[in-house]
Amino acid sequence: AYVLAAKTIQFPGIQSEREPRFASDETVAPAIGNCYAIVVKYHLIGITSDFLDLLATLRRQHVNAIVVCNGDLRPDELATLRTFAHRILVRNNIGRDFGAYRAATLHLALEGLQPERMIYLNDSVIYIAGPGLDSMIKALVQSAYDAVGTYENHEFAHHIGSYAFSVAGKVFADTRIRRFWQKYRPYDIRPHAIRKGELGFSQCLERCGYRVDVIYSADKLALRLDKMSVSELVATLRYVPYGALRGYDLGPLLKGAQRTAQMLAGNPKSKRRGEKRGKDSAILDQESRTPTITEFGRFSADAKARLDEAEKNASVAVQIRQETLVNHMIGTIINGSQIHFGFGLFHRVMDSPLVKRDLLIRGILLEHDCARVLEHLTPPRQEPIMRELLNRGRAVNVRGMRRFKLRNGLI
Repeated sequence: AYVLAAKTIQFPGIQSEREPRFASDETVAPAIGNCYAIVVKYHLIGITSDFLDLLATLRRQHVNAIVVCNGDLRPDELATLRTFAHRILVRNNIGRDFGAYRAATLHLALEGLQPERMIYLNDSVIYIAGPGLDSMIKALVQSAYDAVGTYENHEFAHHIGSYAFSVAGKVFADTRIRRFWQKYRPYDIRPHAIRKGELGFSQCLERCGYRVDVIYSADKLALRLDKMSVSELVATLRYVPYGALRGYDLGPLLKGAQRTAQMLAGNPKSKRRGEKRGKDSAILDQESRTPTITEFGRFSADAKARLDEAEKNASVAVQIRQETLVNHMIGTIINGSQIHFGFGLFHRVMDSPLVKRDLLIRGILLEHDCARVLEHLTPPRQEPIMRELLNRGRAVNVRGMRRFKLRNGLI
């Protein structure tokens, strides 16, 4: 009922946006190369340092940043953007980030722009400057795939996230893809943007037969984790999302692995004591005498074989414990939004530079979880990110319409 009412109220604005409209369109710097990025900026968030880091990284990678402002920025903020951007488009905030993607895509296509690669980025994530951000932009630009996302999501159905992805020039120019953008109605409703926007776009790519890749995927993460020692994996457990270790007992998993390890490795001392108790005195007297050279050689060979077998079993036991931990961590993050649930692991293991702004408000992590994940950053880098997350609050004692919206994924 809420969604129907919201669509009814927003419908006149949606009709007026059938042909995208912009309050201003300003080219502030000549193009360098033929790769472009549509970068959406919500005016109420303002121009943050991480957003400028993103624009600076795009420029270093010879990507022309077309900043699409959803709402009017202050004159000083526009002046700052002019030193980093290639072009600035200003529009009414209709349809959130995906509405801005649609408007800019149709506008640029109508002008005849033919990019070698088009990147789509928005400010629903915080961008951590450094080698990770450089590597991510490079992967988005140089991918051999027709489309490449940063993360994937199995909620509702499989799709790539819309906060950061890119498409090849032929995909941008494809009339079937353009038809998707034309038909998409940019309602300002989160479930609509996910189902009809993110999911709809991914399904359109699939129907058109395009090859899609993901930079930070669970399979790549698992291979990185497989190469870690047990002690390294235990240290990495602190980056698994809230609820994985507090609401679930890892004891049975690790105890089961330990019992298997003991069964494989055995206990030579207790075995020898059991054998000794079962022998008569004549045999014990025979074993207690000084062995011959032949007997000693045979004993040494048997001892070496037992030692080799024990080492082999111990190695298998370690592998079982490793796989137990890796399977638990991957199983925790794989079935939903991986940028949310896998944030800590992807950032610390694969150097992902993306931090979702709603990690705390959605109850996925707590304050100290985020602090642990970001503890390796210098204070000038870490503190603004933590303050951004903290200022959005958590869903504790929320009442009224805000509680309704949070529970139903409307914000």
